[in-house]
Amino acid sequence: MKPRIRRLSKSLRLLPVGVALVVLLTSACSSNPELVLSKLDPRTSVTISYNQSPLVFVRSLAADTSRDQEHVYLGPVEVNRSGDYRYYIWLASWSMTDAAATNRRYDRLESIDIIADGSPVTLKLTGASTRAIGASEPVYRKPVGWAIEAYYDVTLEQLRTIAQATDLRVQYSSTLETFELWDDPIASKAGLVEFVVHSDF
Repeated sequence: MKPRIRRLSKSLRLLPVGVALVVLLTSACSSNPELVLSKLDPRTSVTISYNQSPLVFVRSLAADTSRDQEHVYLGPVEVNRSGDYRYYIWLASWSMTDAAATNRRYDRLESIDIIADGSPVTLKLTGASTRAIGASEPVYRKPVGWAIEAYYDVTLEQLRTIAQATDLRVQYSSTLETFELWDDPIASKAGLVEFVVHSDF
């Protein structure tokens, strides 16, 4: 067994079997790209690790059409400042039909709840730019040009709770607007699970 797979197998013992299997198989296949990427920030010299495929959540704005939807993207970020590790959640929010209205709604970003198996993990806003996390350039690529972004402080234990959940939703704390996972939960969370495993070493 390769050393990386051996380390993964030890760390995945507490995760749901289906999610753990997806990560283990993905890591074992050399033809698949890494789910977690790392880079050195060119100006601040911090090392940043992130998930290549952020989670995508959606809510319908109208009952009669799938075109009227609002999306929320979430991705974990690890910032390593010479051995001082900090963790964040990146959020990008955008609407398919009314970009201007979405961009005016910064008030919703002060706090979000990531609801993991019915229990909220409440996160407070760190900032709306990469400067808030000590980076000089974007970590994730915005899904559309008019998406608004935010960063939230999160602990590794909170990330582990989110990764272990079988049911995930996102809710703006102030408005209670709730977003459901866009894709298959196991496939969507594979990158998040691997991010947690990566951060454990």
